[in-house]
Amino acid sequence: MVGRSYRARARKDGRFWLVEISALDITGQARSLREVEEVAREVAALVLDTDPAAIGVDVEIELPTDLAAAWARTRSEMAAVRQAQADAARQSRDVVTALRSAGYTYAEAGAALGLSPQRVQKIAAST
Repeated sequence: MVGRSYRARARKDGRFWLVEISALDITGQARSLREVEEVAREVAALVLDTDPAAIGVDVEIELPTDLAAAWARTRSEMAAVRQAQADAARQSRDVVTALRSAGYTYAEAGAALGLSPQRVQKIAAST
């Protein structure tokens, strides 16, 4: 039964992981990432003089600053690409819808757009 929960930050330090719980002003050391949560509970339990099972921890892994910034840029760029894909898909649907409204058959629209009639039909159906 978990009585208290704490946020722990883990960061790689050479071959080991440093585990910090700033709310308790404590740091522990784990040999592997797998041990981080257990170490966090154990050091918190030592400071609080309680059973480690009574401690809940939410572990956040801290990347080196340069890599964290690179990862944030990557995630932002990926989101922009997803948005651009969604915009392009909407524009494709708009063009196909306009061509169909102008009386083009699927085959005619496909020939004009460089697509198969089946692809044009699928785009039209996605509206």
